[in-house]
Amino acid sequence: MTSPDERFSLELAERFPALGTNIDFYYDAPDEFLAHVYFGVDVTPKVVAAYLAEADGRTPAVDWRAVLAFLDEQARTGGNDVKTVIGTSFLFQLPNPGQAGYGIVDALPDELARLFRLARPGG
Repeated sequence: MTSPDERFSLELAERFPALGTNIDFYYDAPDEFLAHVYFGVDVTPKVVAAYLAEADGRTPAVDWRAVLAFLDEQARTGGNDVKTVIGTSFLFQLPNPGQAGYGIVDALPDELARLFRLARPGG
């Protein structure tokens, strides 16, 4: 049976193929998907890289704004498993103040921004 965080991850990969190229690597066993690892290793770095590419005038590999909108919707409507993945393995892994890409924090939609302030009150 597919877990909520696995379904969420698969939906993300389907909607944004650039984020799903390595998704099969994140199965520890046929029925055990490692959503936190997938987000920490693949999703967050690629979304931040897309933000930086656009800031540098290059074409991003993925529409980072659309990804943020998808994550925001999932944070509002998904269950606790999904919110935990978004909070700990996406928001908590975003760049820190002074690091390249930290500006993406200013572009977080409402629910992601709220969760970010809870996860990282100091930025």
